[in-house]
Amino acid sequence: MTRKRSIRLVVAAVAVLMLLVFATTIGGIWHHHASSSEAACPICHLNHQPVQRPVATTRAPSLAVARSSLEASAPAEAPAPPIRAVPARAPPSA
Repeated sequence: MTRKRSIRLVVAAVAVLMLLVFATTIGGIWHHHASSSEAACPICHLNHQPVQRPVATTRAPSLAVARSSLEASAPAEAPAPPIRAVPARAPPSA
C-alpha cells in the first residue's frame, strides 16, 4: 500500500511541475505590449531592475495608551455556586 502511495506522490509532484513549466511558457509566449514602451515593462526587465533600498525614517515607533488606569475593574456581579434544591440523604446501609 505504501508503494502505491509513494508512486502517486511522485506522479502528482511531476504533474504540478509540468503544469508550472507549461503555464510559464505559455505566459511568456502570450506576453506582448500594447504600446511601444517596452523599456518600462516589469516582466521583460525583471533581472535588469536595481534593488530598491527601503526609505529611511527618522521617526521612532510610538506606543498608544490602551487604558488610562492600571487598576483592574471588579466584575459587576460575581458568579454564585449552584444551590442544590434536593436535600442531602444518608448513604445506603449495607
